[in-house]
Amino acid sequence: MILAKAGLLRLGFGDRVTSDIVPPTLFHAVGQGALAIEIRADDAEARTLCDALTHWQTSWRCRAERACLRVLEGGCSVPVGVHSELVPNSLAPLAEGGGDDDVRAARLRLIGTITAVDGQRHVEQEIGREVKNAEEAEELGAQVARQLIEAGGREILDDVAKDRERRGAGPATGTEAAVADGKNTSSSQ
Repeated sequence: MILAKAGLLRLGFGDRVTSDIVPPTLFHAVGQGALAIEIRADDAEARTLCDALTHWQTSWRCRAERACLRVLEGGCSVPVGVHSELVPNSLAPLAEGGGDDDVRAARLRLIGTITAVDGQRHVEQEIGREVKNAEEAEELGAQVARQLIEAGGREILDDVAKDRERRGAGPATGTEAAVADGKNTSSSQ
């Protein structure tokens, strides 16, 4: 039986967990486990409040993962998995304006995977390097995606889109349609 570990721990059943399913057995979905708050772009007060709550390490990891998915033009029905780790460099100077949140350079490692619907084909790429800000984390994620595409990921994504249409799941929408058409409509957000 497979259950969510977090739920078991909250219920006091941590002693019943016999095994964690971790990479390379199972890669999680992009951003899985992270919490986000959506605010209006022009709401400075809400932004200030959210900035005080932001965990920069989680933010950088999520931004790398999301950049990977954006370049792959994936959505929730695309078999893309990721695993990221970020280790702050305690010897690096604090980032300008870092203040109390201790933002500094960190080593970011991102593994990206794309798996065929039948599980017979699988591509996996990994990059790890020091990043100094969220933009560099995003670039690392985009680079992983480009390597996945070069390693055969585009063909797998095209087959996934064809399989979805064949099964009558209806035509893909948004970025999923771009995968089906083989077009690149990604944008940096």
